[in-house]
Amino acid sequence: MARALEPTSGPRHQTDALNPEVVDPRIEDVEALARWLDYAFVAPGGFRFGLAGFIGLIPGVGDILDALLSLYIVGRAVQVGIPRVTITRMVLNVGIESLAGAVPFLGAIFDTVFKANRRNYRLLRTHLYGTRTQTRKDWLFVIGAAVFHALQEEQIAHRSFDIGHLALMGAPVTLAAYTLPA
Repeated sequence: MARALEPTSGPRHQTDALNPEVVDPRIEDVEALARWLDYAFVAPGGFRFGLAGFIGLIPGVGDILDALLSLYIVGRAVQVGIPRVTITRMVLNVGIESLAGAVPFLGAIFDTVFKANRRNYRLLRTHLYGTRTQTRKDWLFVIGAAVFHALQEEQIAHRSFDIGHLALMGAPVTLAAYTLPA
């Protein structure tokens, strides 16, 4: 039989969204939470976002609530038996999002773009089904964050820093966060 042609109204965009029907039952709650917080909705143009950016807009408690919800994913990773270095990377992801999210309005935008919950879900899924090479990347991320923290402490101790200099020091860690696959 001949295949029917499917009408198209334009180019099809394949999203990177995770399909909840194929999620391991051990972590389906984690996938659902990550989806709702980081990529449940699609904006025009295909950008995915979730409730985390909106939760962060609640004055005073929004960022704390967002961090507590994010730490649930880390807690589930501990229960599943993920390596400690990966747990550390997950906590760092939550910390980066929480600290940047504390900046009024711009922090909500950062929360929407950074997607710590999705990153942490992917780390968890990778360790359940992936190869052990991810652990090497986790160590690089954790060491990079430690170096950044040490440099920051050095600058503060000598009182020779300004916001621009501090942001410049954070660029390698931010770059690492985006280049190392979650």
